[in-house]
Amino acid sequence: MKKNKSILQTIFLASLLFLFLFPIFVMINSSLLTYNDLITWPPKWFKEFHFENYREVITGRKSILLPFINSLQISTITMILCVIIGLLASYSVTRFNFIGKKIFLLTMLLTQMFSSILLIGPMYVCFRELNLLDTKFALIVSSTATSLPMTIWLLYAYFSQIPIDYEEASFMDGSSRLQAIFHIILPIAFPGIMTAGLFAFIASWGDLMFAKTFITSPHLRTISLALTDFRDLYKTTWETQMAASVLTSLPPFLIFLFIQKHLIRGLSQQGVKG
Repeated sequence: MKKNKSILQTIFLASLLFLFLFPIFVMINSSLLTYNDLITWPPKWFKEFHFENYREVITGRKSILLPFINSLQISTITMILCVIIGLLASYSVTRFNFIGKKIFLLTMLLTQMFSSILLIGPMYVCFRELNLLDTKFALIVSSTATSLPMTIWLLYAYFSQIPIDYEEASFMDGSSRLQAIFHIILPIAFPGIMTAGLFAFIASWGDLMFAKTFITSPHLRTISLALTDFRDLYKTTWETQMAASVLTSLPPFLIFLFIQKHLIRGLSQQGVKG
C-alpha cells in the first residue's frame, strides 16, 4: 500500500514538474530554430542549433542590450531601496509601540488587494508636475512604491519570529541598538531579507505597465518594452522573441540559483502574522 502511494506521488510530482518545465523547454528550443523550421509540423526538437537569433537580439537592429542594462539598473536600485526601507519599517513595527501601528500593518496588507494600475493616473500627474516623466527615476519610484508593502509585510513576519531577548542580552553587554541590528538581527534575518529582495527585483524586472506609461525615449526603454518590438501588425518573429525571452529570464534565474538555499529557508520559516 505504501509502495503504491509512493509511486502515485512520484508520478504526480513528475507530471507537475513536466507541466512547469515544458514551456521553458519550448522557449529554448524555439530560440534555436529558424522561422521556417518554427512554423513547420511536426516540430523539430533540438535537431539544429541556430544561434543567429541570439546574435540578432544582442547586436541587431532590435538589440535588447541597452534595455537589458536599463532594467538591470532599475531593478537593482528598486530591490536595494525596498530592502533598506522595508527592513527599517518592519523592525520598528516589531520592536516599538506607537499610535497607528495596527492601522499601518493593515494598510500594508490591504494594498495587496488592489491592482497597481490604480496608481498610474496619480503617479503620472505627479511625475508630470515634477518633470520626471521619461526618466529612470520615475520607474524606480513607481516600482518601489508597489513592491514596498509586500517587502514590509514579509520582513515583519520574519522579524516577529526573532525573540527580543537576543537584543536585550546584547544591550546588557553594552551594545547599542544599531550594533544589535547589524550583529544579531541581520544575520538571523538574512534568509528573509534575501526572499523579500528577490520578490522586489522580479516585480521590477517584469514591469511593463509603468514602463509603457512613463517612458517614451528609445534609450530609456526597459527589457519588457524591448520584447514587444518583435511583434508587429503583420508578422511576429517568434524565433528572435524566444531568444530575447531566454536572455530576459537569465537574471532572475541566476539570482535564484545563487540564493536558493537562503530563499528556501526564508520561505519555510516565514508565516503571515496579523
